[in-house]
Amino acid sequence: VVAIVLILRKVPPAYGMIAGAFVGGMVSGVNVADTVAVMMDGAKGMVPAILRILAAGVLAGVLIESGAAASIAETIVRKFGETRALLALAVATLLLTAIGVF
Repeated sequence: VVAIVLILRKVPPAYGMIAGAFVGGMVSGVNVADTVAVMMDGAKGMVPAILRILAAGVLAGVLIESGAAASIAETIVRKFGETRALLALAVATLLLTAIGVF
């Protein structure tokens, strides 16, 4: 609740969530050291997912900027044929986005 109130009051979301987690830990009766330790463990668990998303964004940007994405999409459309253009675009989108995520 604290985080939502802070975010609605234009506090940056990252700070609002940190403050909300800290207040939640303190209200529940956990001491400061344990509250901060739990918050740090939670942040460590999120880092791999955040880095994966950032890497996927960088890869997508490079593919788009270099023209590789258009080349891949055009090749897939040619292989599937004009009659299955929607399917070809769906497969191209799947390949271009899945490569960055997985």
